[in-house]
Amino acid sequence: MKRFRAIDSSRRLALYLAALALACGVLGFTWWKTQYAWRDGYGDGDMSHFAQADPRALSGGDMTVFHGGFEPFGQSPDNLPWQYEAIFEDGDGVFDKAFIPGDGKTASQVKNAGGTRRRGLGPLYNARGCAECHFRDGRVERPYESGGEMLGMFLRLSAPDGKGGWKPPEGYHHQLHDRAIDGVPPEGRGHIDWEEVPGRFPDGEAYSLRKPRFRVTDLAHGELPAGTIIEARTAPPIHGGGLLEAIAESTLLGFAEAQKNDPDEVSGKPNYVTDPETGRRVLGRFSLKANEPSLRAQAAGASFNDMGVTSPIYRREGCLPHQKECLAAKHGGTPDEPELSAKQLEDLTVYMRLLAVPARRGLDDPAALKGEELFKEARCNVCHVDTVKTGGAHPIKRLRNQTIHPYSDLLLHDMGPGLAGRPDGEATAREWRTPPLWGIGLTGRSNHHTNFLHDQRARGLQEAILWHDGGAAKARDRFMAMSRGERAMLIRFLESL
Repeated sequence: MKRFRAIDSSRRLALYLAALALACGVLGFTWWKTQYAWRDGYGDGDMSHFAQADPRALSGGDMTVFHGGFEPFGQSPDNLPWQYEAIFEDGDGVFDKAFIPGDGKTASQVKNAGGTRRRGLGPLYNARGCAECHFRDGRVERPYESGGEMLGMFLRLSAPDGKGGWKPPEGYHHQLHDRAIDGVPPEGRGHIDWEEVPGRFPDGEAYSLRKPRFRVTDLAHGELPAGTIIEARTAPPIHGGGLLEAIAESTLLGFAEAQKNDPDEVSGKPNYVTDPETGRRVLGRFSLKANEPSLRAQAAGASFNDMGVTSPIYRREGCLPHQKECLAAKHGGTPDEPELSAKQLEDLTVYMRLLAVPARRGLDDPAALKGEELFKEARCNVCHVDTVKTGGAHPIKRLRNQTIHPYSDLLLHDMGPGLAGRPDGEATAREWRTPPLWGIGLTGRSNHHTNFLHDQRARGLQEAILWHDGGAAKARDRFMAMSRGERAMLIRFLESL
């Protein structure tokens, strides 16, 4: 009898140990699944449709979306895990909603604030929220009209410093703030007057380009010094930013190396900038002159410069010492508890990193396909590099090792005197970052217009091409030498991207 009891006890112990092992395994798997696995960036959904798709359509690798609606630039990629979807939605909320002026309190002083608020606009600003400049995550909804308000666009100012360099004009920021909260005077109001510059293609077809002339009125702190450079900058679309961030620095430097001794004298170069968070000299790849090193820095910089909202990177208000009303205005935070909280900045950064890329269209359109051949024959693809592979080191694993088609090398290129503005970091006045072209054909559908280039001067893709000069002059000349039908096919190709 004792022997049977011993056997029963051994069996019970074995069952208990097996149950304990199973429970530990389930607990461990659950912990791994919820705390670690989701960081790969994939949920449990089916991804087979990417393997079955035409590779040419996958502009963003498996970060591509086949979205046929009016918001092609604001989509999350397929099959994100719910954890990233939650952060993406929170970041979308930060992006879409406007900030309001401060009330002199911090989030911790307000009941149920949860550590985050949407207070602290200004006191000087150009926009109230990200979406005011990036309508539907693209360009501004309403382009500038002469005499109207500058929405989604502002003026940059640079005055000679007497040492061969440039500085902000006395009494002003580099970025003219044309709006302010109640009781604070805006710095001034910018205007663009357009001059039509007519021309003809070699085949006789006429065209006209808009040349901008800039003015500033209602200056609050004295006249601008002689020789001040005025340049307009408009907000570019932001989809696919995480993939661009994931491209290895060595890949971009390889593009620059490959362009040395180019027969068309194309010569791209990187723009090295100071990371505002670490103080290190790093490669810039975002903004119109590649003067932002990362999406986190870009998000914080735009919040501070465009909206006057402080953050963990820019903790103090941007008022100049003589701007007394600005200094006296009520805040929405403090250096220890900034207006854009650490969580809001992180959510916003992840949102921008995970914005998907619209699929290329027109793969069965003979005109668009012929236009692609003409694009390459003109050697537009030297700068607008069609195929790139991202690196293997990005914090979000899904962005790693993706084959993408951004049509950009993210380098600075001399675009000639007609597009010259102001220097920026290591970028000269004539140098601009090659803008990615993916999704450009959906601009009209999403943003209700097709105005391009850094100051909206180009009223369509053809005008944008005709403004190319400097290192792009020979490619432009090849476009101009094409027949009218060939030019139309090249434009059709761009519209399919």
